[in-house]
Amino acid sequence: MKDRDYEGAMATRAGALRRFLDLSEQEAGELLAEAWARHDEAWKQVETFGPGRMAAYCLEARGIDDDESIRNLTKEFEEASIEAGVAPVEQARETLAALSAANIRLGLVCDTGFTPGRVVRQLLDEAGLCDHLDVLCFSDEIGVPKPGNEIFAKALAELGARPPEAIHVGDLKRTDIAGAHDMGMHAVRFKGVHDDESDFVEAEIVMSDHRQLLEVVGLD
Repeated sequence: MKDRDYEGAMATRAGALRRFLDLSEQEAGELLAEAWARHDEAWKQVETFGPGRMAAYCLEARGIDDDESIRNLTKEFEEASIEAGVAPVEQARETLAALSAANIRLGLVCDTGFTPGRVVRQLLDEAGLCDHLDVLCFSDEIGVPKPGNEIFAKALAELGARPPEAIHVGDLKRTDIAGAHDMGMHAVRFKGVHDDESDFVEAEIVMSDHRQLLEVVGLD
């Protein structure tokens, strides 16, 4: 999936922050960026710093630490993507349907940021993708993001697959490709939305159209 309006979702979060705190638009944006930087640093350390902790960081930075305020701001942070909306990547739904029809078991291994697993499930369902996925693993629920082994191991166990039997498709070399390789899985990098040009190790296969997966598994 891809955001329909990422900037709009972030503006919604900044607006929520301004309702809780007496901040200018610039101050709210800067504080939100600080919270996201904490999330990003934790992610790079293979740890989680989700919407609850980001909301707490923002409020506590201005002297507010009661549970109700943190809980309410967390909910607004989490659900901003529902309002902004997401869309399936071109040919993703059709490719998943073809793989599922061929009795290939499918799982999602997803690192979450502001949008937690419970909201991503809703977005997947609304996009018509959930019906084709046998397993859903989210970093905020597992407690460890990619490239940590735990989230991949959970998905493999629920799929009933050994690592050499599995192909992981992702767009980031540091997390998706490195994590899959560390588990002994095959890796495909999808560059159709975001083309990762970093120096991390490349996948065996790089594709720009999800339909290329059908050829990879011998269905095309």
